[in-house]
Amino acid sequence: MTEFGNILLLTACLLSLAYLFLPLNSYRFIATAVFFCISASIAILIYCHITNDFSLENVYYHSHTTKPLIYKICGVWGNKEGSMLLWVLVLAVYLLLMDICIPSVIPVSSTGMTPEQTNGSKLKKISLITQGLICFCFLLFTLLESNPFTKMPSIETDGLGFNPILQDIGLVIHPPILYLGYLGFSVPFSLSIAGLITNTEGNVWAKIVRPWVLISWSLLTLGISLGSWWAYRELGWGGFWFWDPVENVSLMPWLIAVALTHLLLIVRNFNTLRNFAISLTLITFILSVTGTFLVRSGILASVHTFADDPRYGLYMLALLGVITVSSLVIFVVCTRKNRSLTPPPIMQVAEDRGKNMWSRAGMTPEDTPNPVFSRFTMMLMNNLLFITAFFTIFVGTLYPTMLEYLTGELISVGAPYYNSLFNPIALAILTLTIIGQYCRWRGNSLLPIFREYRFSFCSAAAILPFIFHMELMIVLSITISIALLVFVLEAYSKRICLFKATFSESILLAKGVSKSYYAMMLAHAGIAILVLGIACSVGWQEKKESYLKIGDSITVNKFKVTLRNIELIKKKNFHAVRGTMDIRNLLNNKILGEVTPEYRFYLVEGQKNVESSIYHNLFSDIYVVIGEIDKSKIAAKVHYKPGMSIIWLGSFLIAFGSLLAALPFGRRAKSV
Repeated sequence: MTEFGNILLLTACLLSLAYLFLPLNSYRFIATAVFFCISASIAILIYCHITNDFSLENVYYHSHTTKPLIYKICGVWGNKEGSMLLWVLVLAVYLLLMDICIPSVIPVSSTGMTPEQTNGSKLKKISLITQGLICFCFLLFTLLESNPFTKMPSIETDGLGFNPILQDIGLVIHPPILYLGYLGFSVPFSLSIAGLITNTEGNVWAKIVRPWVLISWSLLTLGISLGSWWAYRELGWGGFWFWDPVENVSLMPWLIAVALTHLLLIVRNFNTLRNFAISLTLITFILSVTGTFLVRSGILASVHTFADDPRYGLYMLALLGVITVSSLVIFVVCTRKNRSLTPPPIMQVAEDRGKNMWSRAGMTPEDTPNPVFSRFTMMLMNNLLFITAFFTIFVGTLYPTMLEYLTGELISVGAPYYNSLFNPIALAILTLTIIGQYCRWRGNSLLPIFREYRFSFCSAAAILPFIFHMELMIVLSITISIALLVFVLEAYSKRICLFKATFSESILLAKGVSKSYYAMMLAHAGIAILVLGIACSVGWQEKKESYLKIGDSITVNKFKVTLRNIELIKKKNFHAVRGTMDIRNLLNNKILGEVTPEYRFYLVEGQKNVESSIYHNLFSDIYVVIGEIDKSKIAAKVHYKPGMSIIWLGSFLIAFGSLLAALPFGRRAKSV
């Protein structure tokens, strides 16, 4: 059966290369066959894990007969070989979706041109060829260097176990969603290569690419959030973001993708800055590949890394180099070639349509958005800030590694560096978001905005007396995030004439608001809520630790945590000391609930691990971990974590808002 798995992967590899030689009408069959082959191979690997087939290296090194069934299934992608198999499966999913969703002929109403002029079939064909080549490269790498069906040299009756940190429900959902986010950017990448080669008009290209960018960004947002939630629950230190290098490599493409989503609005509406948008599209996918290279090469020291294999990392680096160099060459050659071409008659049609777009935005072609306070300018300034934030993280993440490689000197870049540089940039982005959201494309002064939305400013300023004792950065974060949230709600209430018209009239107006506006409102509100939750968590968190015996308590904030019982539990794959603790509210002296943290010892792996237990309140968490028993006492840490629910809510709203904007139903938003 394992040989059949290799045959399926080889078949998928060859089929993905067949895009170069076959006509467009056969591409659907190829994409379906590639998806089927990879799906069947991963099903075979899952079966081998479930049946404890220790003749495979992948099963022997990452499983055991006592391993719970759910981790035998999802543990398939909890190692470098299996994760690459999931990686190519996700690529195959997007390959099939591209063939289904990308139109061969772009409708006349979308571009103002005839279907023949748009040359949509050529754009689709080249993009599918590019995506097929990406699949081919990763499938070839999987077969040659990361093969999950490699046989053991000897017969084994049991395995070496599975990383205890990965034995969590987070493994089931986090990697697949994160990969869907990472590899979703392969579609805009392929469309960008095709757009360069075919010299597709900017607004046509942006209209096709933007939904894919939004979906990928939404999934990447959700994947990063789930990773934070997993680390918060599992690692035992009570935090959700450590500026860990592997966390950073997922944040870098996210930042560029945010800039790209806003830039695509400008390209779509005004048919300008296409090459800038294409460059960001290429960079986003290259950063996604860079992330998987760093995670699997062992270059970065992190609990999130899969491997420490220089040879494996060398192959990944070569693959990354091929993708980067080839896309850069195509970009340079095609942009020079397209610039030197004499504009064909089609461009006259595009020019006429461009005039119509400026007119719809309340402008003439001569009336370009020169005013400082215009939506056009604010978006560009925010893009520059997002790119600056990216470079800040890029330098902090890779500089220590490069310095060690070049000089042998070891340095550590931690939270103080990122907080001192990244946080002010983030607050500047929020401020420009507040201003730009209510600017018109042709520009306007700030005074009318302040008059119209003075309630928002006053609401944000009203909280200042209550947070004066906090650090300046936390005060600014809370103030600006509340201002943005109130701005969003106040603007929406004005749009539906809330309290100025009857309730039924407001409902009708709310139904008439475009899907794009709701998507923008949810995403921006999510950003405000996320920043507010982070600021509250950092500003008001508390931690107490002590050795407790039964009946002893730790008081943190207004909560009293009392150790009620200690017991030893035995499971198939681990033994643990479990503490049962009551959570009491000191304000009303009522018991709110209980927590049951554990200190585990995994028998096969020979590793110790803490299992936190969290009492979730509406606005705060009580986070408890325990350690080893010292005589009759047990070590305990209790964290008071305000705002955690707000953080998860904000992340969800950002992801849902961007996904809503990508969905095909609903009316297109009007430019204002």
